[in-house]
Amino acid sequence: MASTSLTFRCPDEVLAAIDNLGKERYPAANTKHGCDRSKTLIDIMRAGIEALNDGSVVLRAPEEVRQQPSDVRHNLSDSLLDARITEIIERKTEPLRAALKAELKAELLGESAA
Repeated sequence: MASTSLTFRCPDEVLAAIDNLGKERYPAANTKHGCDRSKTLIDIMRAGIEALNDGSVVLRAPEEVRQQPSDVRHNLSDSLLDARITEIIERKTEPLRAALKAELKAELLGESAA
């Protein structure tokens, strides 16, 4: 697998949270921050991407958008976006719908027996 270096600014409190998690998962005595930040960040990014893809996490829209729509490399059409939203809603509400169906069935059967 190819590796590419990624450089970005990180607020101190976020870096501290990354280091705290890294010390638990990937401790490294030979670093000044006490962990393998690369492995920690890869885990965090993979978990975040998975959560975003399955819909369990949604990012807030930024207050100011610097990027013009023509600069966006990947756009979902309205129909694809609607289909994806419907799929996520159905998957996340299935347990609730099944429980409600069972409850209503029991309630209605109880009424017919009375």
